[in-house]
Amino acid sequence: MKRKLLVISTPLLVLMLGLVAVRPAQSFLPAVEVSGNTVNPDHWATTPVTWRLNPTLSAKVNMSQANARAVIQDSFFTWDGAPNTGPSLDVQGLDSSDTDPTTTLVNLICFVCSNGLNFSSGEGVLAVAVTTVDTSTGVISQGGIFFNPTPTSGVCFVILTSSSTCPVGSDLPQDLQTVATHEIGHFFGLDHSSVVRAVMFPFAPSIQTDLSFDDVAGISSLYPKPAQDVPTGTIQGTVKLNNTGVFGAHVFADSTTAANPYFAVGFVSIRKSPIGTLTLPDGTYSITGVPLDSYIVSAEPLNDPMRSANVGWAGSFGKTIDTGFTTRSH
Repeated sequence: MKRKLLVISTPLLVLMLGLVAVRPAQSFLPAVEVSGNTVNPDHWATTPVTWRLNPTLSAKVNMSQANARAVIQDSFFTWDGAPNTGPSLDVQGLDSSDTDPTTTLVNLICFVCSNGLNFSSGEGVLAVAVTTVDTSTGVISQGGIFFNPTPTSGVCFVILTSSSTCPVGSDLPQDLQTVATHEIGHFFGLDHSSVVRAVMFPFAPSIQTDLSFDDVAGISSLYPKPAQDVPTGTIQGTVKLNNTGVFGAHVFADSTTAANPYFAVGFVSIRKSPIGTLTLPDGTYSITGVPLDSYIVSAEPLNDPMRSANVGWAGSFGKTIDTGFTTRSH
């Protein structure tokens, strides 16, 4: 979820986005700022962005500090190495002893921070990403990622690929890298996606650390590489109901073939998925970062499992997402 926490000073605000656990374990969409008629996606103006880690672990993190640090580094690298994305999105700085997210001046990654963070705002919130954004430009000036030190859903953070378990047998093991990779997407400016197979889908699967087509389209739109690894195009259109534009319809392009053009250039970990977006208030949409292929384009309301409450993006327009329509084939 994404919500405004605190107005720092006009025109800055702080945004918080999180990942929710699903019990049992199991579109690309940039966060945006609307200024007049201009829509600005949230983004860091310059990269690489330096982040720092507080290596202190809560009782809910069942691994060594060295392993936790490696997981965070690998999770950043997942986005850093995305195809069609500019190089060097991030770099790790020195460790930090900061524990207060409300006063820290560094881009902090923390397992024991809780002051000012409303982890109880949703059942099973595993972690949140907090960014300070200029509302007139969308430029992020500061960010942090904070893992829930006492998850109410009874989970612990582990490395599931190593068959780790929770110290308390009744707790549900949650893969730290899956959660970290999702939150880092928020850190770089992505909102939740309505594509179920995307890393940025707001409900955590057991393990999902490789980017999907949808995730790649998102990060490469914010930080494009001058020369693309894989040629992509844009699909545009309008969703209307009774000749009126539908706001917030989830529109997604799904390939009709088995082709994966990212494999051909060495990006073998990129998972094939639909690529989606939401319609603007006038019903128009633009799905960018679409690899050359044949696609079926569909529109659906956000009425389960993804709901309008999972998308902070809509609030930037001061309107309510329209869910009063059904999808049918033509």
